Amino acid sequence: MEIPEKLKFNYLLALDSHIESVGKENKEATMKKIFEITKEIADLGYSEDDILAIAKDEDLYIKYEKWRVEKN
Repeated sequence: MEIPEKLKFNYLLALDSHIESVGKENKEATMKKIFEITKEIADLGYSEDDILAIAKDEDLYIKYEKWRVEKN
């Protein structure tokens, strides 16, 4: 079983939002979102390595970029 693609996209979106955010309050809010999604993935039984692999998957990132454009 693989981590659902939508969950992966939400994780990448949270990472991007954190990188793009400015100010302590915004950084704290985006970090909280990252932790929430990480916990959701871990609760499905996935490991830290599985979660780290999301950000390293170039093919997934290309799909994510298309999803992000379509979403907006």
